[in-house]
Amino acid sequence: MVIGRGREIELVIAGLMAKRHLLLEGPPGTGKSTILRAVAQASGHGFQFVEGNAELTPARLVGHFDPAQVLETGYRSDIWIDGPLARALREGELLYLEEINRIPEETLNLLVTVMSEGELTIPRLGCIQAHREFRLVSAMNPFDSVGTARISGAIYDRVCRI
Repeated sequence: MVIGRGREIELVIAGLMAKRHLLLEGPPGTGKSTILRAVAQASGHGFQFVEGNAELTPARLVGHFDPAQVLETGYRSDIWIDGPLARALREGELLYLEEINRIPEETLNLLVTVMSEGELTIPRLGCIQAHREFRLVSAMNPFDSVGTARISGAIYDRVCRI
């Protein structure tokens, strides 16, 4: 239950119903994660949580082939292990990226195509089409906080900012 954030909850619900990706902006401790968890639970959406930090590589976000199996049998789709992005795309879940402005640029770049085209192409695996209910929701602390960076205009152009 969330108390005292009615307007923010209303905006998040409106953005999701309009089939938009969202960016929740605000200082730490203002309830961004709590609001999204409550909305996801109330609406029946699945929820994938990813902590944004400098160690979030594309492979950690997307997924990977099982290395031992690749050595034994080569690249096959049945040895692919979905990461949170691939899982959210397939299942139509909300992918919540906390502190998006702490994520390395190369990881952010793969999100641009996902948000604009609704698909993710993975070498040796193929293309994952986004389920119609998939949404990317990210949160961002003010960019002047320690360890944060400005995110590209390409990301801003593809989200509703709340």
